[in-house]
Amino acid sequence: MGLKMGNPAGCILIMAGCVGFTWNICADGERRLSLMKQTGRIYENMKYYIAYQKATVPEALGNLAQNSEEPFRGAFEKIYAEVYGEGKDFPLSWQRHMESALGNQPLSGKEKEFILDFPSCLGFMEESAQSLALDGLLREINLHIEELQKERKDKNKMIMSLGVGAGVLISILLL
Repeated sequence: MGLKMGNPAGCILIMAGCVGFTWNICADGERRLSLMKQTGRIYENMKYYIAYQKATVPEALGNLAQNSEEPFRGAFEKIYAEVYGEGKDFPLSWQRHMESALGNQPLSGKEKEFILDFPSCLGFMEESAQSLALDGLLREINLHIEELQKERKDKNKMIMSLGVGAGVLISILLL
């Protein structure tokens, strides 16, 4: 059942597999960028709720749960219910539910830290200090997003070229 010498269908399948594999790698990079942009929007909205509506962090999460997309929506709903409804510890609840939400996402360790370390930057400060802390987080995330955008363009071209080249090389070796 192996590939026969000179089998053009096998060569086409190898090329398709290599291109599909590299396309998936590029798509993971796009998902990373999208999640980081979503994280930035969440922190901007949280800053608005805290600074201008004078909401507590759990109340802000309750509002965000209605406006956010997955993987964050479900985590925000659970954190809000635990912290606001049951009086559980915010940092522990955040850590547990965010780790679960981010478990199968294609984020790097640093990118997950932007999200998982969020409670540690707020502490028990009043709203203006929390707003300033969110400003710092937003600056870091926006810089990281810019780096990802620059990196993605160059890497995608290189990865796709390598995938096609590998597919051609393997096809030639099997002919």
